[in-house]
Amino acid sequence: PAANPNALRPKSKMQPSKKLKQLHWIKVADRKVKNSIWEDMRDEEIKLDYNEIEELFATKAVKAVGGGAGANDGKEEEEEGVPGAPRKKKVVILLSANRSQTIGVLLSHLKIPHEDFRRAIMTLDTRTLQPNFVIQLMRLLPTDQEVASLQSYTGPKEDLGTAERFLFELLCIPRLKPRLQCFVFILEFNARLHDLSENVEVFSYAVHDILRCKSLIKVIEIVLAMGNYLNGQGPKGGAHGFKLEFLTKLADTKTSDNKSTLLHYLVTWIEKNDKELITFPQELSNVEIGAKVSENMVDEISKFKKDIKFIYEEMNRPYYKSNAKNDPCGAKLEQFYHTAYNDMEVLEANKKKALAMYKDLSKTYGEEEAKPDEFMTYIHQFAQTFKEAYNENQRKREEEERVRTRREAFLKSMAEREAKAEDRKKARMKRGDPKPPEPKKDSAVPRPKDAMGRVGGKDA
Repeated sequence: PAANPNALRPKSKMQPSKKLKQLHWIKVADRKVKNSIWEDMRDEEIKLDYNEIEELFATKAVKAVGGGAGANDGKEEEEEGVPGAPRKKKVVILLSANRSQTIGVLLSHLKIPHEDFRRAIMTLDTRTLQPNFVIQLMRLLPTDQEVASLQSYTGPKEDLGTAERFLFELLCIPRLKPRLQCFVFILEFNARLHDLSENVEVFSYAVHDILRCKSLIKVIEIVLAMGNYLNGQGPKGGAHGFKLEFLTKLADTKTSDNKSTLLHYLVTWIEKNDKELITFPQELSNVEIGAKVSENMVDEISKFKKDIKFIYEEMNRPYYKSNAKNDPCGAKLEQFYHTAYNDMEVLEANKKKALAMYKDLSKTYGEEEAKPDEFMTYIHQFAQTFKEAYNENQRKREEEERVRTRREAFLKSMAEREAKAEDRKKARMKRGDPKPPEPKKDSAVPRPKDAMGRVGGKDA
């Protein structure tokens, strides 16, 4: 029968001479091996030191150490608001004390008359008001009950309290809440567009880093070779590939004496046999930040598009069409929308291009189901722990070298002392001098006393 062109290359399982610690990786499904990095892996051709691996990772009974760390529940203290000072003149108060105080704090930052403030909201004057102020204002919009109280008031406006007069001005603004929502979006638009565009760009750089990093694939191939030997004839042996999450768990496999790990051994092996691979983490400089921004990138862009759509819906409200002469808000919203829509189209196109690149990348590694932030976190954590293990190996070697140097210095000093003693002995023998008497352990010679009768200068 004709050979199946899609069939995988046969993969035989290794046969260690003793029982070894098992690696609990998840095998890549056979259907995902084709056209991925795993298809070209030749891990069985890597010349590992099997005797060394067996010596380091042979299984033995390990005494389990239990223990848990308790967590102290943090307590947050809330400060109560300081009651407002008594008013010196009689004013009409329609709001609760807390509401009046909260609005008063906000108004303390407003340096323009209430009428000018209302005009700025009506005309979407972005030079007069700051985003933070408008955002806080939206949280203080009057409730239905407060609206009813203010609308039922028939006395002089001047008799109202400061907070009441302020809300009274706000109620004169048509479509107040949606108008403020549009205002906040317009005020924050440039900053949000910049951040989102930068996130897409960084994400693209991170994808490029991983795609170009051939050293990473080679290191993964070495991990596959070691894992297949350790797993031997077990169910996880003979793997064509493994899920990338396993790369973050290499340090969990300890050596038999618990003094090192598989990760540290991997670094040591690479230093001895393929040293240029040691620097592969330097080729992944954008992956950490790429993992962070990719977590919410798609959701944030979707929300950005919804906010632009809200602008479109608001500017087409019948109110703005029928009041175009008296209320310029509708025209300003329409003008802003066309610019914002074009910017959003560019952002969306760049996002789709970046995600298409990531889709190809994830397929290359057999990780189509992995979210971008998960995939990149696996790569970053592996690169970071690899670098840390390399540094730890370096420190350990330096300490061993210091111990060896001190020991050699000590042995050299002892040898020199013995040589000098031997030279003195030979010199005496040459002169015919008798051997010097050895000091007696219990000398009967009395120790001299001082004038106070103390032996050796001390109290007797």
